[in-house]
Amino acid sequence: MIDRTALQALALALALAVAGPAPAQVLYKLTDRQGRVTYSDSVPKNYDGTVERIESDTYSNVLPASRAQEAPAAPAAPTGVAQDRRQKRDELEKKLRAAQAKVEAARKAVELGEAPQDGEMQTVQRRHPPLKRGESAPRPNCFQSVDPNGFASLICPQQVPRDSYYERRRKLDEELRLAEEELAVAEREYRRGTD
Repeated sequence: MIDRTALQALALALALAVAGPAPAQVLYKLTDRQGRVTYSDSVPKNYDGTVERIESDTYSNVLPASRAQEAPAAPAAPTGVAQDRRQKRDELEKKLRAAQAKVEAARKAVELGEAPQDGEMQTVQRRHPPLKRGESAPRPNCFQSVDPNGFASLICPQQVPRDSYYERRRKLDEELRLAEEELAVAEREYRRGTD
């Protein structure tokens, strides 16, 4: 029995051998008395004008063979379902651990950020009602004062945080909140990916 593929290859080789190179084609450039130029593959009978024979070189119009294309990269070897699940679980666990570390760092920053930093405190003077007989000032730096209208009051200087302190604390709290949300998402993805 003859192999079908071998038979097709043989038929193709015979067709190419019979076809061979194309013969050269002859064209004629025809110029009439008014100077109009036309091209034809034959000279018309009783043509009144000049005729110029043009032979085309069929081998000069051949395109060079293109370089062989590089073979596409072989697809990655298929992996088993168990290996894919293990790899996904490892990625999810890595993401979970990173989110946990981020939350811990944010909590530590909040704890360390409770104390005011340099330049975040200011001194204000709080007014209190004047002291009655026998009362003592709430702090040792308090003093009695009389305003221009003659009203007496107790003034106590006090250190309080500036707005920059509260802004910094708000940012730390916001970073902690975002880290906790990221951790919650990572925990959900980990549970779904490992079930």
